[in-house]
Amino acid sequence: MKKFVLSIALLTVAVVAFAQYEETTTYDTTGSTMQQPIRPPVEMAWTQDDVGDFSDPVAYVHQRQADVMYYHTIWRTIDLREKMNHHLYFPTEYKGTWRSLAQVIMDALDLDNPDNENSLRLYTDEFCNIPKTKDEAKDGMVQRRQIEQIDPETFEVIGTIELEEKHQAKEVTYYNIKEIWFFDKERSVLDVRILEIEPMIEYEKELNTGDPGMNAGAEDDMEAVAAQKQKKRLGYIMYDELRPFLAKQEVFNKQNNAARLSLDDVLTWKREFNSYIYAEQNVYNDRYISDYLANARDQRIESEKITEKIRTFEHDLWEF
Repeated sequence: MKKFVLSIALLTVAVVAFAQYEETTTYDTTGSTMQQPIRPPVEMAWTQDDVGDFSDPVAYVHQRQADVMYYHTIWRTIDLREKMNHHLYFPTEYKGTWRSLAQVIMDALDLDNPDNENSLRLYTDEFCNIPKTKDEAKDGMVQRRQIEQIDPETFEVIGTIELEEKHQAKEVTYYNIKEIWFFDKERSVLDVRILEIEPMIEYEKELNTGDPGMNAGAEDDMEAVAAQKQKKRLGYIMYDELRPFLAKQEVFNKQNNAARLSLDDVLTWKREFNSYIYAEQNVYNDRYISDYLANARDQRIESEKITEKIRTFEHDLWEF
C-alpha cells in the first residue's frame, strides 16, 4: 500500500513538473523560438485588469464653427528635463506595463512592420496632410557616423566605415505641440485642443578635432573627439490619431498611485505638464519668438506675455 501511494505521489510530481515546463516554454504563433511570457507582469497583490482595455479616448464636445467667436493658435515646447514633466519621460525602458510617452509613440509607429495598416502615421509638416512612407520614417530614426579605418602598422587612413545607430525612446527629450485656444459662446468657456505633436530627439554627434595620423601610437595623443548636442525632428503626428494609443497607457500618479491616469488624460484633459510658448500665430506666418528676441530671458518673458494675453481676453468677457 505504501509503495502504491509513493508511486502515485511521484507520478503527480512528474505531471506537475512537466506541465510547468510546458507552460514556461510556450512560443508565439509567428514561429519565434524566443521564450514568451506566460502571464502579465506581476505588479500588484490582487487581480489586475487588462490595462489595454481599461479606457478609450474621451470624445470632445461637438464644436460648431458658428459658436467660435475667438481663437488663437500657438506653438509650445515641453521640456522633459523639467521635474514636472518626468512622468512623461520615465521609465526610459520597459518596466512591466509602464512605458514612457516616447515609447508609446514608437510602438504605435511600428516601423519594423511595414504591413501594419493600423500603425500611427508621421507627416512631413504641421498641417498633417502629407504622410511619410515607412522607409522615410525609419531613415529619420537612424544616426549615421563615418569612422576612419587606420592601418595598425603605418597608422595611415585606409578607408571609412559607415555605422548606423538606431535612436532610442530615451533620446526624445522635447516635444513641440501645436494647439488652438478658442472661446465657445454656446458653452461660455475658453477651451483648448492640441492639433499635432512633434517628438524631438537630442543626441550627441561626434566631431573630430584632432589629426588621426599624428602620434596615433600614443594613448594620450590619439585623435581628439568632441561630442556636440544635436536635435532632430522625427516628424509631425496628428494628435487625434495618437489619442487611442495614449488612452491605453497608464501614468504614474504621484498623489495616489491607486488612481492612475492615462496619457490621454494627462495631456488632453488635465494638461499636467509644464511648457513654454515659442511661437504664436502672427502676420509674419512663420516667425518664432527667437527671431526677434535673442536673449533667452526675454524669450521666456514674451512667452508669458502671450499666455497672459489669452487669459486677459477671457477675463474681459465677464463683468463683476
